Formats: sequence, C-alpha cells, structure tokens
Amino acid sequence: MMIFMKAAIYARKSKVTEKGDSIENQVKLCREYLSHLAVDEIYIYKDEGFSGKNTHRPEFLKMLEDAKNKKFNMLICYKLDRISRNVADFSALASDLENLSISFISVNEQFDTSSAMGRAMMYIASVFSQLERETISSRVKDNMYSLAESGKWLGGTTPTGYKAERIKLKDPSGVNRTFCILVPIPEEVAIINLIYEKYLEFKSINKVEKYLLKADIKTKKNKNWSSNSIGSVLTNPVYVKADKKVVEHLKTRGLKINGKVDSLHGILTYKKRKGKSGSRRVKDTCQWIASVSFHEGIISSSKWLQVQEILASNKAKAPALGSSSEALLTGIINCSHCGSPMRVTYGKKYGDNQKKYYYVCTLKNKWGKTTCNSKNINGLDLDKIIIENLKELTLDKTTIIEELNNYKSQVESSNENMVLKKLNTSLLENNKAIDNLLNNLSLTSDEETVKMILSKVNELKLKNKALQGKIYQLQVEDIEKEIDLDKVHAINLELSSVPNTLTHLSPLEKRRLIQSVVHKIYANGTTGEVLIKLKGVETM
Repeated sequence: MMIFMKAAIYARKSKVTEKGDSIENQVKLCREYLSHLAVDEIYIYKDEGFSGKNTHRPEFLKMLEDAKNKKFNMLICYKLDRISRNVADFSALASDLENLSISFISVNEQFDTSSAMGRAMMYIASVFSQLERETISSRVKDNMYSLAESGKWLGGTTPTGYKAERIKLKDPSGVNRTFCILVPIPEEVAIINLIYEKYLEFKSINKVEKYLLKADIKTKKNKNWSSNSIGSVLTNPVYVKADKKVVEHLKTRGLKINGKVDSLHGILTYKKRKGKSGSRRVKDTCQWIASVSFHEGIISSSKWLQVQEILASNKAKAPALGSSSEALLTGIINCSHCGSPMRVTYGKKYGDNQKKYYYVCTLKNKWGKTTCNSKNINGLDLDKIIIENLKELTLDKTTIIEELNNYKSQVESSNENMVLKKLNTSLLENNKAIDNLLNNLSLTSDEETVKMILSKVNELKLKNKALQGKIYQLQVEDIEKEIDLDKVHAINLELSSVPNTLTHLSPLEKRRLIQSVVHKIYANGTTGEVLIKLKGVETM
C-alpha cells in the first residue's frame, strides 16, 4: 500500500523584515529539506509580526485545525523557536502531534520526532529556547530601567507639549550612543501654559474643562479635554522646571528622584502601572522611577507647587461623587430629561452628623446647564418614593422567582467564572507538560539534562500550586455569592406578602433587592416625575 506524505511548513518572524531568517528564507530552507523526502503535497503557514512567547497566532491556529483534520502527516519548521519559545506551549503541541501521528522536523536543530532520541532532543532544545527568551526579556527590561533612571525618553505617546527626537551623545567610555529626548512643540506648550493659568484663575478642573470646550481647544489627539486629562497635566512633573522644593514635594508623595535638579529640566516618571501597558492599576509611588530628564520644563517651580497645593486643598474639601453607602439607586437611575446616568453627590450635614445626598445628571455635572437643565433630586426623598412604589406593586411570586433565576444565571456566567475556567485550563496544560517532560526523562542519562528537566518539572508544579490557590479562592467567593443570592431570594419572596419588609433591611440589602427586580429608573428633577422600569413591567 502506497503512503502519501503530506507536509506542513510553518514559518514565523516577530518583525516584518527581509533580514536574517526572513519568512521566505525559512520556507525556502524547509522546501530544500523536504526535496530529499517523498513528499507529495506541501501546505505553508506563515505568521509575520508575531512573537513566539505564546501561540495566539492566526496561521498557527489554522495549522492546528488542519492537523486535527488530518490534512498533513508531517510538520516542519526552520528552527524550534519558530513554533514557540514557551516550554509548556511546545510540550502541549508535541503531545497533540504525537496523538495525531504527525511527525515534527526542525531543519536547524536536525531532529525528527519519529525517533525517541529526536523527541528527547526536541524537549531539551525547547527548554533552552525558553531560557533564551526569558534571558533576553530580562536583559531588555533591565536596560529600559537603566535608561529610565538616566532620564531618557523610552518611547510611547509623548505628553502634550512635546515630541520625541533622537540625538547622539558619547558615553563615559567615549562611544557614540543614540537615544530619544523630548523636544517642545510651541503651539502645544501654549496650551499647557493656558491650562495652568486658567486653573490658577478658576481653581477648578471642571471650569477649566468647560473653558477649553467652549474655546474649542483640543488635545494632542484632536479630542476634547476631559477632567482626567487636565488633572494629569496639572500633576505631571514632566512640565515643571524642577528645583529642590519640587524634589521635596515629590518625596512627600513617596517618590525618589534620580539625577540633580537645576531649576530648568523636567522630571520623567516610569513604572507606574501594574500589569500590561495601558492598565489603569497604579503602583505605589515608592515603586515608580522618577528621573530628571534632558528636556526643559514649561512651568516654573513656584507655579507648579502652587497648583499642587490648590489640588490637594480641593481634594480634601470636595464632596464625594459616585456611589454611596446610603443611596439605593446608584447604577440604575437615569435622567429622564436627557437619558444620561445620574450620580450621587453629597450636600451639607444634618441630624446625627449625616450628609444629605442628591442624584445629579452626569451630563449636566460635566458640561453644565447648557447641555441639561434638569434639577438635582433629593436622594433620600426619591429613595422613599421608589420603596413605596415597590411595596404597592402587585407582582406575583412566579414573576419574582423567574427574575431572580435570571439574575443568578447572570452571576453564574460572570467574568469570575470565565477566569475560573481559564485557571483550570492552565492547570490541565501544566499537568500535560509535566507528564511529557517525565516521559522524556527516561530517554536520557546525561546528568545535566536530567537536572534541567527536573528543574522545569518543579517550576511547573509550583505554578500549579499557585493556580490551585487561586481556584480555591474563586470557589469560596462563588459560595459566598450564592449565600447572598439566597438571602436576596428569600427577601423577595416576602416582598409581595409583607409590605414592611424593606423598612428593616440594611442599605446594602435594600439596594440588592431593588436591583434584582428593577431594570431602570428615570427621574425628572424639574417635574418630579418618576418612571420605574421593572423586568417585564412598567409603571409610573
């Protein structure tokens, strides 16, 4: 019986380039290797511009799908690290290929998994490939931190007022080095100066925001200025002509400043965010890297410090905005005049040192009465009206139970359960990788190789312990959430028969109860009209 050999060539390169091991060169070398074998058909999969740190690549995923459909019985690549630089990912792939009876060939490393020795060499090479990637990553990160500490611009979106420009300087050893510094853009510098001047005039970020909107002054990306972006400009030390007083101020915030200040150059800050780029989670300021940079500041030290003082003062006395421990309708109340969500703002204290709270249209709060002129609503009064309306509703128990079941289903399909699923998948993949490594341990007697494989097995086991801890924590949280839902369920069953139940609940229990049966509430502060939209029922 004649066996037809069908081969798949996989090629990958992190950057789009013709230099080095280009995509086309990888394919060419693989074709030359296959020319010595009895191959009848060749399929080519190319991922250009994708890293080897994981396997989330379009052509790679397509190749896996074709492998499962038995489209080919041999996979070849130029180098092992073109497939993956991650041992766990590679072990999982090797196991899948073995189960599908697909042999794997690496042209550069010269091994074929159709033999036991070839399989052993493949795992050893994958370990060194990951070690190389992690070493390079660590070296690059250390170099970036070193550049940051010396005040050099590391790239990314430049702050308003500046552009990046590459320059050449000699290092202490006399070697020419190139790096980027910030260079002022006159028209953007004028905007920064205007923002500081207007803040000192208005002493309010919201008023500065409205001024910029009315004057049609845009950001670097041609968007309207927001209170967050204005606040970022006012607090960013990149703009200050830093001196000793500025350094002392930043020290009180937990920052350590690298370099010497000279009352001329600004300060760059790095390493502020947790996780991946763009994350909103902020690290403690003591972990930031803050360095005197090569660019000239825009704002004088005295003006910048004066702004910081006003910002701190406003923050201390500003009314809280957002959710409230007492307000019951946060997240479900909208302004009926313009349809925008409503937020909570506090007023003066009354009675037992309590504060009045109001529901405020977010559109009016941000842009002023020119966009929405609906009056603010007394929160305590509106909450009482909603509770009385709910007491009078003639909802039957079947409707309530049905809505609560929907509510529980939403919780069960929440992000936390998606995270739990991913953690369990990672656990299974790690266990599969451990099994593969142990299976190949018996194929070698080399002491160094044995140590290396056992070290990797121990590393994966430690990762599994951490994963199991996270899984246990999420499972406990799910149990606690179920207890809360059961409590809300019981309260709701009492609602139709015991009108006074709501009176004896805590604000948190009242809020959960209301949100479990109410879809949206629309309120008009001017007319006093209130519309309650229940899940499936509407009433005034």
